[in-house]
Amino acid sequence: MPIAVPKSAKPGRLSKFSRALFDRVVSAIRDGEPTATAIEKQGIDHSTFYRHLQRQPELVPELQAAQLERDRVRNASRIEDAEQELKRRGIDGWTEPVFDAKGQMCGERRRYSDACLIFFLKAHKPELYHDQPTTVVATQVNITPEREKDIMREWRSRLGATESPAAPPAS
Repeated sequence: MPIAVPKSAKPGRLSKFSRALFDRVVSAIRDGEPTATAIEKQGIDHSTFYRHLQRQPELVPELQAAQLERDRVRNASRIEDAEQELKRRGIDGWTEPVFDAKGQMCGERRRYSDACLIFFLKAHKPELYHDQPTTVVATQVNITPEREKDIMREWRSRLGATESPAAPPAS
């Protein structure tokens, strides 16, 4: 007959997950590491880490805050680089080679991006270059065939293309 063992005394592996491990993962994420790499460096499997997060949902907001902080820092330099590229393309421009009919390079020309210049101005002078809503007024005009002939006659006379008088019918 099997021996009844209470649940708490059940033999099994001890979990590697602890609050200290979680804090080390969060610290690594805040320092700029990807989440997966930070978890792996602590010697724990992803599924184990996330299973423990499911059991302790109070830890999830702290992890998410660390990820947002890391991404904000990462993206700040990317946004600055993008703004510099907007300025370069819109204001400074770039050179492109010019080829003759024989396919030989005969010079260079400077090119600029109007779209980049527009975005640059909207970002740096929004009070002047912001998008303004436009109002479209729809009007409906009904022109009768007689009125159309009068309008066409008037425009032909304005343009100097007057109609010659019709020849009298032959009798």
